[in-house]
Amino acid sequence: MPKILLVSRCAWTLYNFRRGQMSALLADGVTVLGAGAGGDGFEPRIEALGIPFVPLPVDKRALNPLADLKLLWRLYRWYRQERPDIVHHFTIKPVIYGSIAARLAGVPRTVNTVTGLGFVFSDGAKPWLRRLVEAQYRVALAKVHYTFFQNNEDRDLFLKQGLVTPDKTGLLPGSGVDTEHFLPPASAPTPTPVTFLMVARMLKDKGVYEFVEAARKVRALAPDTRFQLLGGRDERNPRVVPKEHLEEWQQEGVVEWLGEASDVRGAIGESDVVVLPSFYREGTPRSLLESAAMGRAIITTDSIGCREAVEDGVTGLLVPVKDVDALAKAMLSLYADPTGRRSMGVAGRAKMLREFDERLVIQKIKQVYAKEQL
Repeated sequence: MPKILLVSRCAWTLYNFRRGQMSALLADGVTVLGAGAGGDGFEPRIEALGIPFVPLPVDKRALNPLADLKLLWRLYRWYRQERPDIVHHFTIKPVIYGSIAARLAGVPRTVNTVTGLGFVFSDGAKPWLRRLVEAQYRVALAKVHYTFFQNNEDRDLFLKQGLVTPDKTGLLPGSGVDTEHFLPPASAPTPTPVTFLMVARMLKDKGVYEFVEAARKVRALAPDTRFQLLGGRDERNPRVVPKEHLEEWQQEGVVEWLGEASDVRGAIGESDVVVLPSFYREGTPRSLLESAAMGRAIITTDSIGCREAVEDGVTGLLVPVKDVDALAKAMLSLYADPTGRRSMGVAGRAKMLREFDERLVIQKIKQVYAKEQL
C-alpha cells in the first residue's frame, strides 16, 4: 500500500482542514501520517482517526532563519526515515521547506496546496521580504510534481513570476467544507437582536478594526444589534490584535469577543450574518464556506480569495476593502431585510453543495495522486 505524508502548519489546521482527506485516504487502504506544529491540543484528535502525528518545529514568524533551517533538517530526516511514496504540503512554510526537504530526501512525488499567500504578499508588506519569499518559492517549487491553488489570482501570480508551470498546477475550491457536518440549524435565530459574527484569527489584516468601526456606526442607528468576534490570538504573529483592544471594545459594549472555539457551529448557528472584512491575502477563507454551508448570509470584501466564496447580491454582499462606510451600509441593509438574509442563506448553502463540497476537493486531489502513478 502507498504511504502518504500530509504536512501542515499545525495540528489544528491539519485536523480541521484535512480531516476528510485523511479519512478518505485511510478508507482507500493508504498508510497516512500527519505532521505540523504540536501543542494546540489537536494531536490526540488526529491520532484518534488512526493517523500517527509527528510534531514539527514550525515557527509562525515570517522570518526566522535558524528556526526555518531546523524545520528543513527535521523534515529531511523524517522523509529519509519514512520513505513515503508522496508528500503533500499545506500552508506556506511546509510548502517551501517541505518541498526542498523532499527533493533532498529523494521523495518520489511531492504535491503542494498553496492555501493563501499571507501578509508577505499584501500591500503593506516590505518589498524586500516579498522578493525573498518569492525566491524561496522559486527554489522550492522547481522540482515539485504538482501545486494546487485556491484562487485564480494566486495561480496567475505564480505563473507570471515563473514560479510554476501551467501543466503542473490546478485549482481547488478552497479546502472544501463538510456539508454534512456544517448543516443549517433546525431553528432560525431569534428575531432580536440581529447578530453579526466575525469568525477569524484576531489579526489586523483580517479586518477586525474595520468590523468594530462598522459596528459602532450600525449600533448608532440600530441599537438592537449584536456584534461578536470568534477567534484566537497568536502573540507570535506581528499583526495580532492587542488583547487590551479586545477588552476595551467589550467594556465599551460595541462587540463581544468569544475567544477561540474548537467547534464554531454553535456561534454560527446563533448568528444572522457572518462578516469577514479581510484584506489578508486569503486562499479561500474556510469560515465563509462553513457559514454559507450553515445557511448564513455573508458580508465580505471584494478581494482575493474572499470573493470566490460569495455570489454578490445572491448569497451575500461584497464590499470594498477597508471601506468602513460601505461595510456598515451592507450590515444595515441586511439588518432591515430578514427575508433577504434567509434567501441568501438558502442560496449560499446550495452554492456550497454545488461548488465547495469537501468531496469535490478530495476527488481532485486523488486524481492528481493517481496521475502521479502512486
